[in-house]
Amino acid sequence: METSDRFSLEAERSILGECLKSKECFEKLLNLGVVSEDFYNTNHQKIYNALLNTYSKNDSTDIVLVARENKDISIGDLSQLLAESAPIDLKAHVKILMDLSVNRQYLNLAKEIQMGTHENIGDYIKKESEKINLLKSRIESDNTIITMNRIKPVDIYKAEKIKTGFKDIDKKILGFIMGSLVVITGYNANGKSTLINQMCIAESLSQGYKVFAYSPELTNSNLKSWLYPTIAIPEHFITKNYYGEEYKTIGNIGIKAIDEWINDKLYIYSDDSITSNEKQLLRDMEYMVKAKDVRVFIIDNLMKIDLDGSYKNELVAQKQFVNRLKEFARKYNVLVHLVAHPKKPNKDNPNKITKFDVAGSGDITNLADYVLSVTRVTNEMRETAKLRNVVLKDSIVKVMKDRPKGTSEFGIDLSFNSVRKRFYYYQDELNKDYGYTKEITQVECGTIPFV
Repeated sequence: METSDRFSLEAERSILGECLKSKECFEKLLNLGVVSEDFYNTNHQKIYNALLNTYSKNDSTDIVLVARENKDISIGDLSQLLAESAPIDLKAHVKILMDLSVNRQYLNLAKEIQMGTHENIGDYIKKESEKINLLKSRIESDNTIITMNRIKPVDIYKAEKIKTGFKDIDKKILGFIMGSLVVITGYNANGKSTLINQMCIAESLSQGYKVFAYSPELTNSNLKSWLYPTIAIPEHFITKNYYGEEYKTIGNIGIKAIDEWINDKLYIYSDDSITSNEKQLLRDMEYMVKAKDVRVFIIDNLMKIDLDGSYKNELVAQKQFVNRLKEFARKYNVLVHLVAHPKKPNKDNPNKITKFDVAGSGDITNLADYVLSVTRVTNEMRETAKLRNVVLKDSIVKVMKDRPKGTSEFGIDLSFNSVRKRFYYYQDELNKDYGYTKEITQVECGTIPFV
């Protein structure tokens, strides 16, 4: 392969010069998905990373600030780039940059195949080819700028959506519109997992949508033990005794019925294959869309993912990953639920959560279409509410952002049933049949159904 087919230092220098001259040009590069590895020259890679860090810290691409980010970069080098900079067609130059990056990736792939250092060469070729094809798809996309007359208006009342299952929320936001990113937050032990099981998994399955759930903090058996009571109908609960204490659990008939119903509907990683790698997770999500027709994705939680570049700048890495989730949701018209932990509680008001309290980059909630929180009602909250003649139940689910409909922030007060593992306000929300069976009635050995 000729040198000119592998890199163009002229194109790289022109692009970097434009970025030093204009912050907006650098933002365009970020939106096009350019990464430092797309540059061939190692010094150019360093400059791009310095630009990235400067932009994230200062919202600027100022030459002096960029030079401070890396001792190997001199003001003289950056000044030379600026001096050489002339008006260019940025998109055309970026296409050259990324075309050459693709060529180098193909060359590296061929070398790896020849060396035979990978145990499963088939999987390696598949993964690398998918990465290259994804990059090529960004290059070949010629629809970044169009005229408004080509856009179809959206009627959010008719748009495809998934109901939350809570009447008082659906009445206001109509449900989650497909193609959206939903951020869910709440303090530990406040009900996030229960809310996800009920609102994101059970409701989606009930409405005919397949689900992929990524939850590395839970073993699969723990997830199943917590999810199945949420789905089960009352007839499938049985009473057991443990050292004189009675408790209710799902019997074998109920478990079997849910197993049969949930087959080919809910996908998870096996316990020994779960990944924390950002790229692998996104590749697997793309596979689930294309191969299994999955339309709902749950990522619980953001902090469990090893983000690309997080060792350089955690906040920028978070923003880029959340942006990729948003693009994924829009590209495939799917629903992505992302769990993000809140910051440490405010001493003056430890139970209050706003969308600004989500830990990490502020862009997490900025990019989201919906932001929800769940808070367990404390005795202190109950006492305070009584002063206003308000009686609180067990938990408060708050909708803090509804971009599609523009609904103002509101919350609903919910009861919690610890046996059914369900939140509810109305009795039919507690008794809802998610549809796994309409006919089977629980009859366990040792139980006399009729007298």
